[in-house]
Amino acid sequence: MVPLVVQFVERTLRPESELSFGRNAELSLDSDNTYLHRVAGRFRLVGEIWWLENVGSRLRLKMVASDGSVIDLHAGASSPILGQSGIVNLVAGPTRYEIGYWLEEEQKSARADTVQGTAVGAETVTYGTKLTPRELDFVVVLAQARLTGRGGPLPSHTDIADTWGVSAKTVDNTLQRLRSKLRTKSVRFLDSSETLVEYLVSQGLVTITDLEWAALDQPDGPRPAAARPETGNLDLS
Repeated sequence: MVPLVVQFVERTLRPESELSFGRNAELSLDSDNTYLHRVAGRFRLVGEIWWLENVGSRLRLKMVASDGSVIDLHAGASSPILGQSGIVNLVAGPTRYEIGYWLEEEQKSARADTVQGTAVGAETVTYGTKLTPRELDFVVVLAQARLTGRGGPLPSHTDIADTWGVSAKTVDNTLQRLRSKLRTKSVRFLDSSETLVEYLVSQGLVTITDLEWAALDQPDGPRPAAARPETGNLDLS
């Protein structure tokens, strides 16, 4: 597990497994602002991954990573934290709050695990999950901007379908089955495409190597995952 550091004004905290923030929470942002929920949000460790949860009823949280990735969390939504560092923005009434976060790099680089034959950082945990060739074909398109660091909106199911010459319904059904498979592995909060991509990338289930193999932007691309030599990411049975 990679330790998380949270900073607000002059306070620096290192939660062990959970840290709530709000008007009257473990991290008090402003005890006098009645527009602010008593508990507006929470950083929480799920397995080996830190998540941000919006536990309020009406306020939105905006998470902005240092690489420019952005996720807006409405009430009740959750997401793995983006990148190695970033800021959580919260507006309550006339006041804007910014909470900084980062992962302790020295802890991350201190050890490396080998998961399914691929060397990954200490924060990576896959729960034994493997992507089927079709799942990998679809998610490598979905995660292309995240893997290249370009940012921007994710492709629609129709865009993914057009890439592979299938129907949007096929893409939708495949990704829904993938979410169900991940939920059975004790992974939650993956309803949005953004959180699904962040989870798959952070866990090493789809990588820049997969993207390079797919050759999406090449004249002879895309190459189907089913044709790829067997690797730790694929279940070719």
